[in-house]
Amino acid sequence: MRAQCCILAGVVSVLCVGVMPLAAQVERRDVPLAAQPQQRFDSGQDIQPIYEGWERHEDGSISLHFGYLNRNYREQPTVTVGALNYFSPGDVDRGQPTFFYPRTHRFEFSVRVAADMGSRVEDGLVWTVVHNGSEQRAIAWLQPEWEIDEDTIIKNTGIGFGRPKSEWFANKPPRLTVTSDRQTARVGVPIELVAVLSDDELPRRIGGRLFTDQDTGTSVSPTGRSLTDVPTLRPPEGAPPVPDNIQWYRRPRPPRNGLSVLWVVYRGKDSVSFAPSDYQRAFGEDEREPQGTQARRYPSVGPRNHLSTAVAGDGWTNATFTTVATFGQAGTYQLRAHGSDGMRVVSADLTLFVE
Repeated sequence: MRAQCCILAGVVSVLCVGVMPLAAQVERRDVPLAAQPQQRFDSGQDIQPIYEGWERHEDGSISLHFGYLNRNYREQPTVTVGALNYFSPGDVDRGQPTFFYPRTHRFEFSVRVAADMGSRVEDGLVWTVVHNGSEQRAIAWLQPEWEIDEDTIIKNTGIGFGRPKSEWFANKPPRLTVTSDRQTARVGVPIELVAVLSDDELPRRIGGRLFTDQDTGTSVSPTGRSLTDVPTLRPPEGAPPVPDNIQWYRRPRPPRNGLSVLWVVYRGKDSVSFAPSDYQRAFGEDEREPQGTQARRYPSVGPRNHLSTAVAGDGWTNATFTTVATFGQAGTYQLRAHGSDGMRVVSADLTLFVE
């Protein structure tokens, strides 16, 4: 068998003459991404840990922030802490997730370290995740350029769009407590989860992205042009439309105004259903989805319900929400509630034993 190789514009392509046996076929993960334009994989891909940066606290200690990218569009794997999901050096369990939702999830957890950790890569803390035969790492160390603050966090989560920057630093994150009506649940029997949020008076209400007569739902570019007017984004003539019955996971996004809460699985199996399943809002508002730059940089979807579902509170400085969780398999689950004031997101965990 002979192989002829040519290099064009930095992309290496391999042309093989003859029939390649099945066992010798190229693993698709080894094919350069440039040769796989716009390919999406439902499953079979790996998980990339992400180091978001470090933040210094008033007491001198430091937090290392982490997120992850699950390269699958449907697969939601569980990778338990141990040989396939661990930190090094030191304690292998630093509070990392074991259940991974599809695609990118920023600022999922933080690890508090001493101020004298060191600023060399050799002093770093390494998070390793192995999935689908691929080992990926994130190395966290105190490189000066990676020190972050409220400005960086808000810009990278995309939640504070349209608000004055003065509020970014004046706003205090909300406080969140969670409880359940019992610690032990049974498979198939619903259990009620309660989340209580309290907050300062910031951020203030901002004009919502209300529907207008001119709103056609067509995505637009930063210059206001429809994306189909951009030649490189225009589908070729005769191309079949993208089927609308194929829905991929879209990351939930909190509403712009008022307090809100979302329940997710942080550790456990892919067998939990929540009702409601997306963010619950405390301030009712008919809000359309963002477009343009924000929609492309931060792909997500807001609450489907435009009405308040809070059972108590004024919706701005305090709010109480109830959610029903139903488990499909026995085991130990760590559920996580994300609470938002429209600018910052905080988390609180609840561990349940399911029989």
